[in-house]
Formats: sequence, structure tokens, C-alpha cells
Amino acid sequence: MRLVGRGSESAWLASAGAGAAAGAHVVRLLVGPPGIGKSALLDHLCAEVPAGVRTVRARGRERTCDISFAVVRELFGDLVADAVPVDPELFEGGARWSAAALDEPSSDPGPDNLYPVLHGLYWLTVNLTARAPLVLVVDDLQWCDDASLAFLGFLLRRSAGLPLAVVLASRTDGAGALPERLAEIRTQVGAAVTEVRPLDRSGVGRLAAARGAGPTGAEAPQVPFVDALTEASGGNPLLVEQLVAELGPVTGDDATERIHRLGREVVDGLVERHVFDAPSHVRAVAAAVAVVGAEQTTVLATLSGVPAGSVVDAVATLVRTEVFAPDRSDYRHDLLRSAVLRGLPGDELDDLRRRGARVLSDAGRPAEVVAAVLLVLPGAGEPWMVDVLLEAAAAAAHRGARPAVARYLEPVVAARPDDVGARIRLATALAQHEPDRAVAHLRVALDRAVDLPSRAQAAVALAMTSLAVQQAPRAVRVLQDLLDTMDRELPADPGPEATELRTHVEAALLVVGLDEKKTVAATIDRMGRMARPAGRTPAERQKLAMMTVTLAMDGDDAAAAVDLARRVLLVDEATLGGWAVLASSLVLRLADEVEESTAVLDRLVAQSREQASAWTYSLAVGTRATNHVVVGDLAEGEADARTALDIAEQEAWRGNTVVPTIALANVRQQQGDPEAALELLGGIVRPRLEDFAWEYHDYLMAFAGATADVGDVDRALATYRRCGDSLEAAGIANPVLAPWWVHAAVLLADSGRAHEAHGIVEGGADRAARWGTGRGRGLALLARGVVTAGPRGEDMLREAVAVLEGSPARTELILAHHLLGRAMLVSDHAEDAREQLRQAATLAARCGALRAARVARELLVQAGGRMRPPTGSPLDPLTGAERRVVALAAEGARNREIAEALFVTLRTVEVHLTSAFRKLGVTDRAALAGIVDAARAGTA
Repeated sequence: MRLVGRGSESAWLASAGAGAAAGAHVVRLLVGPPGIGKSALLDHLCAEVPAGVRTVRARGRERTCDISFAVVRELFGDLVADAVPVDPELFEGGARWSAAALDEPSSDPGPDNLYPVLHGLYWLTVNLTARAPLVLVVDDLQWCDDASLAFLGFLLRRSAGLPLAVVLASRTDGAGALPERLAEIRTQVGAAVTEVRPLDRSGVGRLAAARGAGPTGAEAPQVPFVDALTEASGGNPLLVEQLVAELGPVTGDDATERIHRLGREVVDGLVERHVFDAPSHVRAVAAAVAVVGAEQTTVLATLSGVPAGSVVDAVATLVRTEVFAPDRSDYRHDLLRSAVLRGLPGDELDDLRRRGARVLSDAGRPAEVVAAVLLVLPGAGEPWMVDVLLEAAAAAAHRGARPAVARYLEPVVAARPDDVGARIRLATALAQHEPDRAVAHLRVALDRAVDLPSRAQAAVALAMTSLAVQQAPRAVRVLQDLLDTMDRELPADPGPEATELRTHVEAALLVVGLDEKKTVAATIDRMGRMARPAGRTPAERQKLAMMTVTLAMDGDDAAAAVDLARRVLLVDEATLGGWAVLASSLVLRLADEVEESTAVLDRLVAQSREQASAWTYSLAVGTRATNHVVVGDLAEGEADARTALDIAEQEAWRGNTVVPTIALANVRQQQGDPEAALELLGGIVRPRLEDFAWEYHDYLMAFAGATADVGDVDRALATYRRCGDSLEAAGIANPVLAPWWVHAAVLLADSGRAHEAHGIVEGGADRAARWGTGRGRGLALLARGVVTAGPRGEDMLREAVAVLEGSPARTELILAHHLLGRAMLVSDHAEDAREQLRQAATLAARCGALRAARVARELLVQAGGRMRPPTGSPLDPLTGAERRVVALAAEGARNREIAEALFVTLRTVEVHLTSAFRKLGVTDRAALAGIVDAARAGTA
């Protein structure tokens, strides 16, 4: 009866269950106005899924839409609770984090953001599909809580290849549009959407006949009656049923007249007749259920003031009159609940909600359930309400549901505007998605903080949040003023607590002060007046890490900077956070300790993967890509850069992923595709990139190199000079951070303008001597040699080769071999020239730098030498994604481990491995490992 006129929609949904049973990934989205029959279609789907297919179902509810993971818990809660004692494999991989969403006991601390929980729930879903095909159904998506909605979006982005059908249904507004908050879901669904339309006249007649309606109760109601019923209901099945039920037995023209009179007010009329005109105990129970939902009889009795026996009688009456569903003490449809709430006077409704929240709290309901009732009140004026909201915020924070945390804390802050701690917690919850609002709250907190500890806490939080909104210079001023206040107000011997407080502020100042060029010099100057910490506490280690960065930027003493970096890393990186580790790894790389730097990043990558922290993982892998490029391992550099970008592409912060983009552009340029490099660099969207101390100079170096390779030497030279001017303006003196002076000297020498390069070369060489690394000395010799004519210049280049061979700078060693060979060829030392050019071409080919290999080979042939054209690695046919999968497979990782490591699905891993086997002509992993080992050794 309920599927009258719904044959095509029903078949469309049935294909989802059949697709999952066949091992396919299927998505379906039903949309339409309230009461149009979406739920009936979902009922039929769940009843008719093929044998062997598991179904999990939930629905969004208006009264629980503020409870984080409410829909997820309805989907998986019972299933996981039943399975945990006998099926612990459900929690393999990242799924252990799903306990936070499902309220399962866990010894792990709660995540500090939503990503680990989403990652865990994804793997829980994967594990479920490994046991049986799965149909996941969510009705009333418009009321799905934010955290569950985030999971559905996360799942849809990653579920290709799983035996999984995701079937969603949402109501539309009067204009037929979905709520704005469902925009991402709608994008992920694509074309797999069907609008459930009103029944036509035939469908209305069949439905009315099935209900025994009509003037004579005939099987086919009379034409005028059907026409009137179609017009009054608009073809909405729920309204058709409600109209038929409201009409009762009718005869003749009376039916048509009454239908027109009832019209679209049928729902309000039904509620008025069976709720508000009902006996007082029925009305009271109906109002209580409208506020708190289906609850125990004792709870409804307390809230409604009706004896328990009368509550049972009232529920039975509401079921009999079809206001309540027959299988639960709740409304048949949310349209009826909304009509009851609309019909209650405002003051009475607020009082009922206030009492309802208190009754739920006294009954021991979870804080988030109680808070969902409180949030619709105009304020949280009573102390117990604030306590409940704070408890709910803590529960949501444990699940990483920051938007929910913010919703719970906003009325707390409104009730207690001078509560600095609550305002800082609110700002922390807002920081990831609404950083501008977070900064505004932190500025208020700073203004209202009455003691130094509170001001320091607010100032540090403000500083770190300011990075997201690119307001670091303003934060620097705040922290400097606070440190000046501490200088005045703290005693000469402030004690450990005050000292640690000051260290927190100083560490934050160094972090934000080194972000933009305009504050670098002043920050370094301020650091000169700071005490160097021992590194015993997290704050001390953070400060020490940033002090190592300032030493590296100043370029005075590489050995001292390395010593400090190693002191920072003495403690397990998991206790330090990404900033300290990344800063220390950067210093180690600049100081020629690239292998140690990469090992540090390897550990951070492993920890962030274990914690499912996508931001840290992406940043660490992207930074490691730069390390690979420095040492000439372009294949690994490409793989890491692509991994970082692939992860970032699925996240809201993708616009800030500058480092891996630059690394990939460098790879493309060295592989001989400068146009692709320029296209990548042109796609960077980070605003005000030119203001930043680190990314901007790396960007300029990559842009200038690719521009030179496409033949625009003048523009490349201008870009290199702009890089030098920018470094000088920022007070960054380290010559190897962005060695523009070397590459500018080479271009000038190649253009016959070597005399223009002497000044910049000597400035860079002097600074390289101060920094004291092998790479720095080698670059100085290379630059001097290329602009110095005759035997003296040749000697400098020969020494540059010798020095660079002892450094990790493979890319620049290739250049040194090439330049020395060219100089020897000019001086008629053809045999020696051939040796140097052969070394350049061979090393370049081994690194994957095909452009340098080809250029060196061409010059070698001109010098009378012979060499096959460079063919590159045997892994060249593979895509970047295939390379990443193959590299892990060659190390012995299982498919599941590879999927977890790369944040992809099992099916994706299988597809990439199959493709790689075909392209490389191998049939097993042992042969695959042999090719990878040979490629890495450069012997294949």
C-alpha cells in the first residue's frame, strides 16, 4: 500500500542492495518534501536486501541533531556492542578510534580533532564489509548531526571498491532545494540522486482505495473525490493518508466538500483534534514526548505530571489515533511533532524544555542528550545548565567533535562572559573551521583576563590561531607586550611555575614571529635576549626547537644549531607535537644531516599515521619530500609529495599545502618537464604567499629554475634576485636555505655576463663560510668557479666536486660535475672532460634527473664520448600512486597495512598493485621487490 506509484524508485533502490551483494560500491540519495514517501521506500529496501547482505540503518532527528555522532551510534552501536567480545578484528587498523564515537571503553586518550575518529569509523566500515556486503541507510539526513555527517562525507570519498551501498534520504525545502549543510554530500553523490515526486491522480486514487476511502467505500473511489483528494494533498502520500483518516466514513458530495475544507491544514487539524482537544493527560504526554522523544514511562510521568498508569493510557490513545507510531512511544512523523511544538504557547514550551532537560539530567541521561534540549532555550541562565553544557562539551571533545563542542560552549560563554577559560575552550573548538571567530573570542578573553596566567593562556592560544588567519604580526605584538609586562611584574626569581609560563609565551612568540618576513628580524633580535632553556619540559623543548631555527636562519654556526636540534629530539617526538619535530628536522637538513632529518620525519610520519592525524601526516610527508629532492632521490620525492597532496585534497585545509606542491614542482623540473612545474606552482592558492619567510623563497627558487629551463633567462634572473632581496629584507642570512646566488651566477655565466655575478657570489660565499657545512662550502666553490675564467676557475670547480661529494647534495654535485666537464672541454682537456660529464650523466640518470642527464650526455658526445641515452628507472612506467603502493609492498607490507599507511582503500591498493605487476612484467612480490631494490641502487 505504501509503495503505490513508487515502482521506479523502488527498483532504483533495490539495485543498491543488489550492487553491494555483487561486490560493488553504490550510492543513492532520495530527496523530496516531507511525507512524500521516502521512509516507506527505505523500509522496503531494508526488507528486501539480498540474502547475505547486512543492513545498518539510522535516521536524523531534529531533537538529537546537536548530539555528536548520534546517527553513527544508531548505525553501529548495537552491532559493535554485540561483536566486540567475539570479533575484536572489527577494531583492527585505525578502527580503534571508532570507540570514541561509539562510547566504547578505551584506554586511549581522546583525539584532539575529528579526523582520527572519522578514520577509525571508516576502517570499522571496511572491516564490516570484509565480513559481508553492507547496506548503510540514513533517513532524514537534513537532521543528521555534524559529526555523523562528516563521517558520511569521509566514507563516500574513500569507499570506492568496497561491497557497500550507501543509501541516504533527505527532505527538501519549499523550493525543492537541499539544506546548504548537505552540499558536500550532494557533491560526493554526483548523479546518483532521485527526487521522490508527488503521486499523480492515479496513485492518489489507488492509495485512497487501499485505505477503503471514498463516498461508497468502493474499490475505485469516484472521480470527483479523487480529484479533490489529489488537489488537497498535493499528491503527498502522508497527507493523503491523514486526510482519509480524518474524513472517516463519508457519503456523496460531503466527501469532496470536506476535503477542500481540510486542505493542507490536515496535520494541524489532526493534532488539534487528537492532542490539544484530547483529555488533559493525553495532551500533557504528547507535549512531553515532543520535547524529549521516546522515553521511559517514569521520565514521561515526571515531566508531564501524569501518573505512570495514565501515561500508558495516553500513549495507547495516541497510537490509536495514529498520532504515535504503533511500534514506539513517539510520533509517526516529525511533521506531527513540529505541529505539537508550534501549538504550545512560547512560555509554556520553554518551561517544558527547561523541566525536560532537568528530568533527563536527573534520570542519568548522557550530558549531550540533555544539552540537545537546552540548546533550543533562549539562554543557559541556571548554574546546573552550565554544568551540563560543560560536561557535554567535554564528551564531544573526547570524540574530536569540535563543532559540537562550540555549540555547547557558546551558551556557556553567553551566560558567563567573563569566564576566560570557557571562552578559550570555545575558541579552540572554533579554530579549525571558523578561525576568524576564534580569534575574536581570544581577543575578548585577553581583554578580560585579570591575572598573568590567564592572559598568557589567552595570548598563546591567540598566537597559534592567528597563523590560520594570517594575522601572525598582530599576534607578535600581543606576545611582545605580554613579555614586557612579565618583565615588569615578575620577580627576579619567579619560581618554576612562572618560569614555565614565560617559556610558553616565548615559544609561541618564536613560532609566530618566524612565520612572516616582516617579523623575522625583530623576533631573532628578541630571541637574543632570551635564556636558552634546558629542554626538560614540553614548553622548553618547543622554545629550544624554534631557537634552533633562528640560528639556522641567521646562518652563523651549523654545528651549534645541530647540537640544539638533537637536544630537542632526545625525548620521544609524540610528546612534542609537530612544530618542534618539523623545526628540528629542517635545521638538520640545512646542516647537511639530511639522513638524520629524514629519520626524524619517518618517526613523525609513523606516529601521525598511528594517531590518524591527517594534518601532521601530510605536513611531515611533504617536508620529507623536500629532503628526498635535496639528496637527488626524485622518485621518493615525487611519491611523498603526491601522498601529501592526495591527503590534503580531501581536507578543508588543502589550500595551505604549499610545501609538497613546491617539492613536486622541483621534481618535475628536474625530470625535464618545466612546463608541468610552472603549472603546479601557478596552482598555489595560498593568499599573500610573498609575506611568508619559508614557503615564499622555496617557491621563488622553484619558479626561477623552471622559468630558466623554458628559456626565459631574464625572468629567471629577476626571480632569483627577488629571492635574494626578500631574504635580505627578512633578515635571513643562511646561504643554503635558498641558494639563489649560485643559480643566478650560473645563468649569468652562461649568458656571458659573469662580471655581473661577482658581487652576489662573494656575498653568498662569505656567508657559506660562516655556516660551515660541506654543502655551503661546495656551493661557494661552484659559484666562484663558474664566474672565474681559466685554470683558476677550473680548480675551484674541481674542489667543488670534491667537497660536494662528501655532502648529501646530489643535485648540486651533478651540476658541479657538469660545469667542471664543460670548463675542461673549453680548455681542451677532452679526456678529463668526458670523465666529469659521464659522472654527471650517470649520477643524474640514477637520481631520475633526466634533463640534467640528457644535457650532460649531449656534451659528452660532443667531447667524443659514447653513452646510451638515459632511460630512467624501471619504475618510470608507474604512476605516482602506483609507486607509493609498490614501495611499501616491496618492503613486505600487507595490503591492509599499505591502505592504512596511505589513507586509501583496500580496493585502491589492489588496483594499483595489479597495474604495477602488468607494467613491470612481474607476477609476485618477490620479483617486484627485486626491481625496486635495483632501481634504488641505480643498477637496473
